[in-house]
Amino acid sequence: MERPISKPIGQHFLELDTPTLIIDKNLLQANIEAIQADLEKASIDLIPNAAAHGTSAIARMQTGNNTKSPIFVDTFQQAECFFQAGFENIIIQAPPLSFTKKGLLRHLQDSQTLTLSISNISHLDAIRGNHGSPISVLLKITNKSDSVGFKTREELIKPIEYLATFEHLRFEGLITNANEMESMEQACEVLISADEYLDRNSISSDQLLLNASNLIFEKEFNNIPKGITGLISGTYPFHTKTQDTVCSVISTVISTPEPGKAYVDCGQKAISVDRGVPSVINYPDAEIEKMSAEHGYVIFDSNKLHLKIGDKILLSPASYSDTFNLYDFVNIIEEDKLISIIPTDSRGAFK
Repeated sequence: MERPISKPIGQHFLELDTPTLIIDKNLLQANIEAIQADLEKASIDLIPNAAAHGTSAIARMQTGNNTKSPIFVDTFQQAECFFQAGFENIIIQAPPLSFTKKGLLRHLQDSQTLTLSISNISHLDAIRGNHGSPISVLLKITNKSDSVGFKTREELIKPIEYLATFEHLRFEGLITNANEMESMEQACEVLISADEYLDRNSISSDQLLLNASNLIFEKEFNNIPKGITGLISGTYPFHTKTQDTVCSVISTVISTPEPGKAYVDCGQKAISVDRGVPSVINYPDAEIEKMSAEHGYVIFDSNKLHLKIGDKILLSPASYSDTFNLYDFVNIIEEDKLISIIPTDSRGAFK
């Protein structure tokens, strides 16, 4: 994919060079506020997974420009990117096993409030030599949809006792992943059960976090049980219950070889297909059948729809995080006009 040619602020979004990634600012803000309101009713903190988009500008919207509000990231390099952007309270999922990560850890722990998610006791050995500002530790536990972490409640006692031997490490609580909507209830039960077990052993957990970063929520959060303190989500700013489009990739029809078929200039290099092909937003009778590296193959009922060369096709990604990682910047639109261009600060920060 060639790097898109930038357009002046104020340009209509359909005049942008394609393929390109766009976000509707008003719909984005409405989504953020809606889910925050839902979770406040349930007395659950919303913790954005900023790694889903990799942009400090969107993370600021998610946290209300409060740099002390927690964000979640997947890697140490992502944490460094968001720290450089001013964020002070970061939860990191990846364990610090490499020399490079340990160096970043020493830098980060002396600069901000830092929390690490640990999935086995060897991870504690990796950070025990990092003296400095205190580090909070979450112990990750397994469930039916995620096999990474401590497998039984009894296994939690040993690392908690081990944590108590280090002045700079503090047991913060428990975390588990929900990789499917059907697994959320069971994942919550696992957290609650483990916390009750620790309580019976005179160990208290300040945080019980459910990491549902890749799930798309279409309902209010009435089924999350009392006791869960935080929900980590990455997709919530971009998915809406209505047909309005928050995040999409603009593509252009470049060929119509026969009725009912068209090629667009958006392929796998411009929108991820790892979790499925994208859906067509602005033409309900059209769909993407397959994609090559550079092109998308659109099929449609020629009796209902006539596409011609130059028409714009808006595509909704099957995976937002994988698609954001393909772009150096994102176009922000408001009332169909380009209002700003923001960088994907942590693009490619996988370590």
